[in-house]
Amino acid sequence: MNKMTNVTLEDAVEAARKLPVETQEAVAAELMEYVEDLSTPNRPSERQAIIKERIERPLKAISRDQLMAMLRQYNPAI
Repeated sequence: MNKMTNVTLEDAVEAARKLPVETQEAVAAELMEYVEDLSTPNRPSERQAIIKERIERPLKAISRDQLMAMLRQYNPAI
């Protein structure tokens, strides 16, 4: 990939439009995934408050035995 500075979205779209249609579709799908990853999720304020409260809770340490017991619930072979 060439190192370009000050590349705009319009530059990228113009370059992508020169690609074959199938490739354009793949580029568009990748771009949409990237945009969705960077976007702030649209959550109701009540849900956002619950998430914030859970994040602010201090982490609780568990013993190795407790961890292994939890893992065995999903994989008894452990």
